[in-house]
Amino acid sequence: MRNICVPVAALAVALLTTAGPVTAAPVAPQDAAYLAGAHQANLAEIAVNNLAATHQGASTVVVQLGAEFKHDHQQLDDALQAVAQQQGVPLPGQMNSDQQVDLQHMLQLNGALFDQAWVPSQLKAHEAAMAATEAEIAKGQDPAVVQLAKDALPVIAKHHEQLIAAAAQLNVQIPVTPAGTAPR
Repeated sequence: MRNICVPVAALAVALLTTAGPVTAAPVAPQDAAYLAGAHQANLAEIAVNNLAATHQGASTVVVQLGAEFKHDHQQLDDALQAVAQQQGVPLPGQMNSDQQVDLQHMLQLNGALFDQAWVPSQLKAHEAAMAATEAEIAKGQDPAVVQLAKDALPVIAKHHEQLIAAAAQLNVQIPVTPAGTAPR
């Protein structure tokens, strides 16, 4: 028995040392772009909603939604980072330039002015996130990335509905889209 175990063990060691690391198949450009864009959107959501939750927002609804959105987007981003790492997709280290400009603008505001700017800013961000997520669900090729989008969509849609309710509560005008229709 001992004589059989030695060659089997040697064969196993040889196979393990020559196989090299296991790498995932390349991720389709649609899937990689979704991961990068959604990660940047989550970074922006976490930063802006931290402001709303901690000191910039005046109304209870903005403070509460800010805390909820920050928490939810952190969870979404944790899941996204795990999928990106598993698929070997590098993620950007920071928000995109438009998101950075929006954050800088929000940093200049406090109280009711912050609240009045936060609602439309968040509506715009969540509408863009919904569109990107729906596109990933429709056109994505990687099952793990598509599932990530399917898991994220209800959270983003819930936030959007909460923002519409907050706009009504705070008497904030909801921006009209260029086509002349109200946002979803």
